[in-house]
Amino acid sequence: MTASPARRRDLSAAVIFAALLLGVVLGWQRLAQSRAAENEAAQDLQLCRAAVARIEALRSKPRIAEQDQTDTTDVSRRLEQAAGGAGIGSDRIERIEPEPPQQVAGTAYRRKPVRVRLERVSLQELFTFLHSVAADGTGGRGRRVADIRLSAPRGEEAGERWNVEAVLDSLVYDPKSAAQAVSLVDR
Repeated sequence: MTASPARRRDLSAAVIFAALLLGVVLGWQRLAQSRAAENEAAQDLQLCRAAVARIEALRSKPRIAEQDQTDTTDVSRRLEQAAGGAGIGSDRIERIEPEPPQQVAGTAYRRKPVRVRLERVSLQELFTFLHSVAADGTGGRGRRVADIRLSAPRGEEAGERWNVEAVLDSLVYDPKSAAQAVSLVDR
């Protein structure tokens, strides 16, 4: 028994309609998923922008002295790591001596100097070390070179190796010490 042409046409139309309806439902579902992903991405973008704003605010804010109470062993360890990264062996580090903090006159800052003595280092090793030390620290604020002296090792005046004595320091914001310094001056 064969179906009549009208019945075949109705059946074909029903199959086409069902396929179109299925396509619309799947398209609608995909659109809803895309909107949900868009909303989630917009929320992530807002969180990222807020985090960037906070990072920028903290980066420009000076470090408080209490937040930067690094002990002598930590300073020495960081400088030794920087020296090692520059190819300067521990046998060529003669001395690392943190010095007492010094108030920067008329400001709310204290200098925290460290005296470093290196022996028989090349200029390339020295500059790599200094660059690493300058980039180290909280928020990228490392130490700066306050003073540096180069001298030729004995018997190697014409060589490429140098003995180095450097004072590296960092500035630390310390409003308490500035207030104390002002009160001492006012007495």
